[in-house]
Amino acid sequence: MRVVFCGNPEFALPTLQALLASSHEVAAVVTSPDQPQGRGRKLAAMPVKAFAEERGVRVLSPAKLRDESFLAELKLLAPDALVVVAFRILPRSMFALPKWGSLNVHPSLLPKCRGPAPIQWTLLRGESETGVTIIRLTEEIDGGGMLAQERVEIGDTENFGSLHDRLALRGAEMLVGVLDQLESAKSVTPIPQDESLVTPAPKLTSEDFVLDFRLPSAVILNRIRAFSPLPGAVARAEGFSLKVLGAEYAGDGLSLSAGQIQWTQDHMYVGTADHAVSLKSVKPAGKREMSIADFLRGRPQLPIQFD
Repeated sequence: MRVVFCGNPEFALPTLQALLASSHEVAAVVTSPDQPQGRGRKLAAMPVKAFAEERGVRVLSPAKLRDESFLAELKLLAPDALVVVAFRILPRSMFALPKWGSLNVHPSLLPKCRGPAPIQWTLLRGESETGVTIIRLTEEIDGGGMLAQERVEIGDTENFGSLHDRLALRGAEMLVGVLDQLESAKSVTPIPQDESLVTPAPKLTSEDFVLDFRLPSAVILNRIRAFSPLPGAVARAEGFSLKVLGAEYAGDGLSLSAGQIQWTQDHMYVGTADHAVSLKSVKPAGKREMSIADFLRGRPQLPIQFD
């Protein structure tokens, strides 16, 4: 099957790699134009574009997906399907162009977690399982018929980084399987999503990353997991901030008010609305990730209370 791949970030790379290793032909890759990245905010290629160029795959980077010259070029490629992973919203003139339409790899058990941040919201809500769903794109965002779905258990302490990587690999395998099925059976009937079960996974803002220690410890730990290793959940006090990348329950016998900090030579505890938590891994401003013991050995000037 001849496909055009559409994607940008690292989550999309395993699917592109799996397609290139499969019997299917990748006619081209569509990515966003280079974006400002890093501290210097210099223009740089997104991961998918950089990988495709290294492999000698044709790359299209239109500023606008409705651009007539881009759509004409896409039509000349005559793809049987578009494969879309962590990309932009496609106009109908693009997603309905191929024979088999456009297939999307979405890292959740749709209709749960529709939106741009499904993995983070799954962890924020403390879910014990998630999964990957392959859908056929429609004008309703993440609302298309399901072509395949598989469940994945979430570890009690699993964070965004590890879950992201597992789902990316599973989605790649599933997508190639769906293409194989379409090619051999010539037909796959999509299963409609149950609209009564929809939950949102909206775009995250900088305030979503901030820890509020007036909340219960379970909420605090889920927030830390959801944003580790990037961008990091932020603990704030007046004139002080610290990214927290790992934490656990402090256990019984430690009574601290919400936000109150207590530390020893190798441990740092913070009170919440119920149980204190023990910080395990942190990233001070402008420094690398480190254990809490290493951080404390640097003799930082610590506040006595987080906001």
